Amino acid sequence: MRIAWDLQAVTGPRPTGLGQSVRLLLDAFREYEPGVGFLGLPPNNTNSPLSSVRDRLLWEQLRLPSALRAAIRKPGAEAQPELLYSPALGVPLSCPVPRMAHVHDLIPLRFPQQFSGWAGWYWKKMLPGGWRRCAALTVSNSWLVREVSTHLGYPAERIHVVPYYPDPQLAALADEMQPGWMRRRTPPEPLFLCLGSHELRKNFALAIEALSLLRTRVPAARLRIIGGESAHTAELQDFARRAGVAQQVEFIGYAERRELVRQMLGATALLFVSRYEGYGMPPQEAQSLGLPVVLSDIPCHRAVYDDPARLSHSAPAGRPTAFVDPGDAGALAAEMQALAADAEYWQQLSSAGLLYQQSFSAMETAGALRRAFEQGLAFAAKATSGV
Repeated sequence: MRIAWDLQAVTGPRPTGLGQSVRLLLDAFREYEPGVGFLGLPPNNTNSPLSSVRDRLLWEQLRLPSALRAAIRKPGAEAQPELLYSPALGVPLSCPVPRMAHVHDLIPLRFPQQFSGWAGWYWKKMLPGGWRRCAALTVSNSWLVREVSTHLGYPAERIHVVPYYPDPQLAALADEMQPGWMRRRTPPEPLFLCLGSHELRKNFALAIEALSLLRTRVPAARLRIIGGESAHTAELQDFARRAGVAQQVEFIGYAERRELVRQMLGATALLFVSRYEGYGMPPQEAQSLGLPVVLSDIPCHRAVYDDPARLSHSAPAGRPTAFVDPGDAGALAAEMQALAADAEYWQQLSSAGLLYQQSFSAMETAGALRRAFEQGLAFAAKATSGV
């Protein structure tokens, strides 16, 4: 078995959340499934990201299938690629081998108002149309199986769960920056982080409102929002002013990996209270660094961070994650107060989160990918033979 990979999301000098998740899949597969053939197909030789709809269409629909055909015809090739895997975005509508794709989320279909023009057409029409042509799909968690099957009308039995795992680079950076970080206690000053691009669905306003409720109980509490700014940023800043906490809320923009680790090592907790997510990787990264996490109680977060099959790993330390209703600022404020004032509770969430993340591994991810490829090829073979 030899798999061709579309490498478009791992190009560029600054990895995005999408690029980081694709890199995890790629690294796991290449390290733990060396017996499976691999052919990487980068979109260019300059390590330049594909940013426009035009660039993506040219690559996905013209240059990618052309590169694949050239690899198939190449004389003396070790083995011809049997399947094309697109772990980032679109797949070719016409392809010389069966196709598979990894669906990260259905944000364009669930929040269509955020996408318009050619970009809207690409995200809402082109991508789903290509996914429906795939022999199989992979997703990161069990909830997404139902989500994708329902909204794409795709057979659930052909959607395979391939979980992410904590990026080992983060722990290595933490060891370098703060030796002994696993034994740390809650920081002396209550600092809470929000992480993600400034989108309405990220629900940062809930964290700001909770901070305003916390002012009299924990006067020193601060909120730091890390992530790419947008038109929504000004609305959040105005909301913080009206809530009386503008001086306690910082917007620091995008943070590189080293800076992100530094922020997490100095914080009290990560507040990740989105109204919709496909996975939610920042909480996984935070827990892997011993940072307590407060999550919105949505199906995706329950599937990833409250999985009964994984909870046994953290059972000795208790529950690994605190959940709050994404519309209840009072409940979030209560969790923030408990984490700031109760060192024992902080330690329990920190230790349990670390243990929970140890249930994820690159080896598990690689094995899940191999099985998905095998089943995708088996389905394609049956479809071709008419069985």
